[in-house]
Amino acid sequence: MVLHRNLHTSIAELQWTGWKHCPAFIIMTPFNYSIWLVPCSEQREALQTTIDALSMRFKTPSFSPHVTLCSGVWGRQKPELNELVDWLAADLPVTLSSGEIDWADHWSTFFFLKLVGSEDFFERAAAEVEGSHPPEVGPHLSLLYGMTMPATDRRALRQELAGPLPSELRFDTLELIRPAFGCWENVERWSCLHTASSH
Repeated sequence: MVLHRNLHTSIAELQWTGWKHCPAFIIMTPFNYSIWLVPCSEQREALQTTIDALSMRFKTPSFSPHVTLCSGVWGRQKPELNELVDWLAADLPVTLSSGEIDWADHWSTFFFLKLVGSEDFFERAAAEVEGSHPPEVGPHLSLLYGMTMPATDRRALRQELAGPLPSELRFDTLELIRPAFGCWENVERWSCLHTASSH
């Protein structure tokens, strides 16, 4: 990727010539981040309604509907990461097909919708964004987070939600998300650092 290589070269040159004296470049503390695929507005509202209803019912934090494209720890200048997000957004919109509802042990994958398609986009993102990795459970859209959850019959809940969810989801925006103090569990304190869209 030409953009990525040029960014590396520019920083290397600045380091060689004494970049610490340049006010535009300061040493960055590494931070946790995720790059999200965000559904188009016409689908986002319905998904948010479902997520909010489940959150209220099970007394867990609500969150914006999204699919994690990749995550990691970024240790260089934030504008570099913004530019990578912009570069990835050139391939939007992306359409993914809905699979079955599934679950895993981690709180963030307590209950989610599996998604299929555009595997190359996920692989390319993880390869281009240094130090990042794709979701462990593959492409998915979380529906319910499992913070301090009581015993929940997720099979019955899957049957309940199987009908209302769309068969395809269209994503036209990327968001760069950072948790406060590196703590993803503090959902209410996530912040969006940068947004890029297909239009």
